Amino acid sequence: MEANALLKKTVKQAAKDFLDWAIGDDAMKEYGKNFAILAVKSDSSQIPEGYEQDPIKQLIKNDLNEAAKNRESVLNEWSKRYDNKSEAKK
Repeated sequence: MEANALLKKTVKQAAKDFLDWAIGDDAMKEYGKNFAILAVKSDSSQIPEGYEQDPIKQLIKNDLNEAAKNRESVLNEWSKRYDNKSEAKK
């Protein structure tokens, strides 16, 4: 998941201009060359090589509110399964 945002503070015009570009049609066309699912509908019907023709069907159902409620148990389970594969902590 990727996101862009402006925080509630004094923001330079260049930052606003960049974000306007980043969510615009030209940028979406570029993103569409590598990503099968975009944040906005695209007029391009091309799915990048390596993706299923209907990539939405490959997404899992993930209830982020439920995950947040169970944060500790999710983190504990993740650690149990994957910490031994992680780089050692310094």
